[in-house]
Amino acid sequence: MAKYDLEIRAKERRLENKQLKKRIKELTFSRDEWKVKATKRKESLDELNQKLLIVKKNMQQIIGL
Repeated sequence: MAKYDLEIRAKERRLENKQLKKRIKELTFSRDEWKVKATKRKESLDELNQKLLIVKKNMQQIIGL
């Protein structure tokens, strides 16, 4: 009887581990997607800030004339 219980518990544990591994893969994939999006947004923001500085400098030159 105990051997039978251990077999059932082992099967349940194996299925549980399989589900956990699948969930870890999903979370890792999702995290990586968000990381890429955040990096792209940061690059875009940096580029816009550089353009803004150039525009401000040009406006100061025009106003200063």
